[in-house]
Amino acid sequence: MLVYPRLCIAYFCQFAIWGAWAGALGGYASSVLDFTGPNIGWLYNAIPLGALIAPLFIGPIADRYFSAQKVMSVLHFIGGLALLACGWHCMTSDAPSFPLLMGLMLLSGICYMPTMGLINSVVFKHLPGVGVAPPYVFVFGTIGWIIVNLVLAAFFGGASTAWFFVVAGIVSVFLALYSLTLPDTPPKGAPAPGEKSSGGSLGVLSLFKSFPFAIFVICAFLASIPACNYFFPAQVAFLSERGYPSPLALTTLNQFSEIAFMLALPFCIAKFGLKKVLLIGMAAWIIRYFCFAEPYFALVVFGLLLHGFCYTFLYVAAYMYADKVAPPHLKASAQSMMVFLLLGVGQILGGLGYGVMRDANPPKFTEMSIVASKVVPTAGNALPDGIDDGADYLMVPIPAWSEAEDSLFQYLDLAAQVNKLIGNTEEAGEAVATRTVDFGRLLGGQRLTPATIREMDPSQLVQENVRISRTQACCADTATAAFTPFTATVEYTRDSLVELGREIAGAEDFSLDRSQWLAAQSHDWTQIWRLPAIFIFVCFLVFFLLGRDPKDAPETK
Repeated sequence: MLVYPRLCIAYFCQFAIWGAWAGALGGYASSVLDFTGPNIGWLYNAIPLGALIAPLFIGPIADRYFSAQKVMSVLHFIGGLALLACGWHCMTSDAPSFPLLMGLMLLSGICYMPTMGLINSVVFKHLPGVGVAPPYVFVFGTIGWIIVNLVLAAFFGGASTAWFFVVAGIVSVFLALYSLTLPDTPPKGAPAPGEKSSGGSLGVLSLFKSFPFAIFVICAFLASIPACNYFFPAQVAFLSERGYPSPLALTTLNQFSEIAFMLALPFCIAKFGLKKVLLIGMAAWIIRYFCFAEPYFALVVFGLLLHGFCYTFLYVAAYMYADKVAPPHLKASAQSMMVFLLLGVGQILGGLGYGVMRDANPPKFTEMSIVASKVVPTAGNALPDGIDDGADYLMVPIPAWSEAEDSLFQYLDLAAQVNKLIGNTEEAGEAVATRTVDFGRLLGGQRLTPATIREMDPSQLVQENVRISRTQACCADTATAAFTPFTATVEYTRDSLVELGREIAGAEDFSLDRSQWLAAQSHDWTQIWRLPAIFIFVCFLVFFLLGRDPKDAPETK
């Protein structure tokens, strides 16, 4: 009874879990936890590692012994507890442990990935007419991803707090309980006597005798490496460092476009053929990354909107290509192989690749010497041994420069708009709300020069609850030996800001605008985006020259 809406709710929650942390984790781990690039890449590899590990022991159990909805319930409950534990650890620890977070995220990924196949088995068994028309229940998964990110951006601090872990965990526990109300989907059991075997992995390898199929698999696999799991860890950190409004909310443009292109895919395949559709998918990734390499907000928005082309026309079309080429008894094995390569190995290499590229292209300036500025520990904290409030070796975050101009882009900062509606004007959207220094407000649209700095009111040059990490005391060996991160109020001097301006500009008499100020503190995103674009272009070129449409491939009997 009411099967369709019940499955829509389940699919909504299924992707809300993944979307809650997939968008925010990269920015949070980079700016708040200060993890290295490889560490961030490994956190994002929880999902592809789960895709590789889970089938070894969870898949056979789910297929043969228990109903799909019951296995879903157990897995979502365990995975939800793991995500809640991630949030609790980040919120209660001064220095969250990467090994602990990685272990919890891996447990979450191992529990989450089997539920993708399980919920699909429930959908295909119980939705009427699913073989005639596409199951539009899948669109609710994309809607769930969008809604949870908009809620996080508006009410939970976006990527600046660990609340996204808590929200993901709560939704997962809810879905664990809700799964028990879904229609019963009994296990398929062991293969029937006389049922033709696919031959497993050895059987599907016979398809590589076809040169066009081999070219397709190699190009699709290589193109997937710098695709989704390279892009997702980078997107919020990239948008934040460029100073764009409400970074987490902006990322939902990916999913809005995905809905449109999902619906357009059947028409495009019928019109152009699968080879051209795959080429369009690769070309979209190339264009997107070149758009991101340029410091123009309009190009970045266009690049985000290309996500429908990028994901649907590469990944979904690749699965359809493999399905067309494989004979009936090898179709399941062919799909398993594509998932293993594109969502498993390809995503793992992509996450690691982003980590390497991020650390290979660091910002020129991430912190500044306090010179003669004052550091006062926040209540409940104490300065570590060897550090005093006038220590000239201590490093602190550079003051913020938010968007000061009045434009339509200000409405993209959902948290700021919500706070205005409720009368709270002190919060600063997704930016760290406790930072009170904002050159955008102090300068009123002017450029930063020694003269404008001298005119600033010293009482306004304050940042509250600044987290001082181990690396920011790097010049004091005695202090770092047993250093515990702490929060403090930092009072800057105008002399220290003038000195920083000179360092950034490389000139004694400088004049800096907001874009120059932000660029000096950003990773070299031009290199981070252009190199993978060139890599995908090589795949595009090879497939363009040697690939063939699957209808031209010889039949495999």
